[in-house]
Amino acid sequence: MTNKKFIKASGTILVNRNIERVFDFFANPGNDNLWRTEINNSVLDGTLQLGVTVSEYSYLSKKASNNLLELKCVQFDKNKIATFETPRNTTFYLKSQRMVKAVSDNTTELTYKLDFDKSIVKFAIGFSLPAFIISLKAGSDMKKYLRQLKTQLENV
Repeated sequence: MTNKKFIKASGTILVNRNIERVFDFFANPGNDNLWRTEINNSVLDGTLQLGVTVSEYSYLSKKASNNLLELKCVQFDKNKIATFETPRNTTFYLKSQRMVKAVSDNTTELTYKLDFDKSIVKFAIGFSLPAFIISLKAGSDMKKYLRQLKTQLENV
């Protein structure tokens, strides 16, 4: 993994809900299709906890319309953080960190961080794009994701 180029994207937003509710929804990849537009479905092979495997099916492009990515929960601390990462020797590396922090009884700060291998973009669209373009798109998508996540959490 040392010679690969990784794209990093992160965002933070305040949600008007208590930390338990925010964490239970946000930390669970099974809910991702409700706030991440490219996710078709995410299936956990057990309870959300350290070591659980997630099969994430996503629409990357017409060429990769139901791409499967296997992720493992490598860090889990209830009402704090959940980190998911692709296993070693996976074609495309991805790490997803979901962190929450109570601001008050009914306000929670959530932070979403992504690191991913830029070669997945070439796989999806058939040609390479410069890292700065991918970063701009990832940053734009991150803002949309967080707004949608906030809407989901506050209107349920």
